[in-house]
Amino acid sequence: MMESNIQNITTILWFVTPDIRARGSYKRQAQFIESLAKYHKGNAWDNTIIVTKGDQSSNSDGPRDAAKEIARDISKTGEFKILLLESLPPTNIYVKGKCQSDELNEYGVFKASEPELILAKYESLMKGHLECPICLNLKKVKCSKCCEETDPRLAFPKCHLETESFHPNTENVHNGNVIDNHPFSYSYKHSDRYVEARTRYDFDHSPPAWVVRVATIGIVNPHCPAIENGYWNCCHNNDANSRGCKAFYPCCGNDIHSSGCQKIYDVCRHKCEETGCLTICKNCKKKLDEKGCKERCKNCKNENSCNIKGCIEIPHNWL
Repeated sequence: MMESNIQNITTILWFVTPDIRARGSYKRQAQFIESLAKYHKGNAWDNTIIVTKGDQSSNSDGPRDAAKEIARDISKTGEFKILLLESLPPTNIYVKGKCQSDELNEYGVFKASEPELILAKYESLMKGHLECPICLNLKKVKCSKCCEETDPRLAFPKCHLETESFHPNTENVHNGNVIDNHPFSYSYKHSDRYVEARTRYDFDHSPPAWVVRVATIGIVNPHCPAIENGYWNCCHNNDANSRGCKAFYPCCGNDIHSSGCQKIYDVCRHKCEETGCLTICKNCKKKLDEKGCKERCKNCKNENSCNIKGCIEIPHNWL
């Protein structure tokens, strides 16, 4: 109706099929008919015809009862209870009786082969409707939560829930900046070998030693033993158990002035090649417990919810 710019309705035909379980459905349909007269100064039910199709034996008054609950006045509401002869079984009294059309029509039974008689019934019920049509006064408005852009009375019954923020994509990263690092603390070592202690024999200059040399005409040449302590060849430290004279990193063997042998992150202390220890949003680089960078419907999880049909029956938010 919005596309065709229809602003007045001459007659509302409410087609129903009797069903004892349809009470709730009848009421919703009656509410819709009532809503069409929101801006109408008259009574929409004066221009309404309830067309009951099929077997009239079960709850045929259900639609009229629903209209009474909703409408202000249905005294002028038309009623057309119609049953097609061709739909009846051969054992039906109307079929077996072979009645004339005018007799059948009195009981609401019509032949599909005589549509002009059905049309004539409609025309008789529509008398006066043309002179007092229902003014719709349709107004196009936009819903802020879905794609509906129409008169609220004609809107699709479903909308979207309020939005929630979320992070669309995630990635695992490390915390901090990359630095060079030695995984072990420095230690000490000697850069050369340890020379073991030994005994040496020095020339004996004592008087007795000279007496012996003279007496033996130099055949015997006395020497006296002397202990020579062990030492480290690199630093000449005599202590075999000393900590060492050169500082180094045992992880790589380099000296203490060398840059680290591994690249790690300075905050989380993980190696660069290890899997990230912190999950963040790939789009905004924020942690997942922080407010999301995109919005989506809480129910259907569609992030473009304002441009698609609703997903749940809740009221629209008309702008």
